[in-house]
Amino acid sequence: MGVAERREREKQHRREHAVEAAMEIYNEEGYYSITMDKIAERAEISRAALYLYFKNKDEIFISAIMTYMDCFCSLLSDVYDRRDSIKEALLEELWGCFIKFHENDPVAFDASMFFHQNEVVRNLSPDLRDMLYKAGSSAVSYQHKITEYGVSQGVFIDCNPRTLAEVIWSSFFGIMQVERSKGEITGKSHIESTRDIALKVLARGIKVKHEEENS
Repeated sequence: MGVAERREREKQHRREHAVEAAMEIYNEEGYYSITMDKIAERAEISRAALYLYFKNKDEIFISAIMTYMDCFCSLLSDVYDRRDSIKEALLEELWGCFIKFHENDPVAFDASMFFHQNEVVRNLSPDLRDMLYKAGSSAVSYQHKITEYGVSQGVFIDCNPRTLAEVIWSSFFGIMQVERSKGEITGKSHIESTRDIALKVLARGIKVKHEEENS
């Protein structure tokens, strides 16, 4: 390995450490308590070195979210690519993507949702806001494709597929938000059972075969 290559790998390693440190602090203290000094200390790099890699803490978080959203898009893309072979289980497969999206990294999931709040987005620089928008748009586009296919194939009820995609995602996101709040207040959470019931309810309202069975 040459000197230049080794230095580049070391630089990338420090960047990854900084991102990991930022996410750890976010999980422990919340976004508004984070400072570049805290990140540098947790990552065991100098403050000056940290600023060589990132301009501010928002840039660190967007870097983490972009990587995370890429994984989400890969999951959605896989479902869409297999759409013909999983037609009758399309809703369950889409719901499974959301579950994997959350379970892959719950902290990053929470951070990605946090950064899509209007107040936070408004405070981002135009470049970071654009990056976040593009990442979110890509995931939404895949969800639209999946629901459009489901409606066109008669697997889902005849409705606006884009609105349907929003209903499915909003159901999942709402559950995660409520269960997270319950966990913080009571120390108890019923995420898995609540998600399972929600999927059954959605399936009865969305999947055409359920309408036929109950008629």
